[in-house]
Amino acid sequence: MMNLLKFRETANYSPEAGMASCSGKAAYDRYQHAFTLAVGAISQAEVLYDGPCEQVFIGQAGTDATNWDKLLLVRYPSRQHFLAMMADDSYRDALVHRYAGLERTVLIQCAG
Repeated sequence: MMNLLKFRETANYSPEAGMASCSGKAAYDRYQHAFTLAVGAISQAEVLYDGPCEQVFIGQAGTDATNWDKLLLVRYPSRQHFLAMMADDSYRDALVHRYAGLERTVLIQCAG
């Protein structure tokens, strides 16, 4: 799975979440930490790349199509592992941080 991530300047938690104000990146980091702890054994995910998107070589720089903060490339052993993770209550609880932290995102399933 290829994740393209654009962080909010300030995380957008609902008042019911009871979370202190933080950056979008910090909120996403909370999600990523919970993802690793809560469902690592279920998903058996292998992170192949976790880093910044630095420069556009083809395309128009500065547009929504090319302006991303982070690229995360994750390999799952099977589609069933990914779906089991998505169904896990601990994972679903952690999604509050993902939604609060991201301005926008694209998740692309890749073969192989």
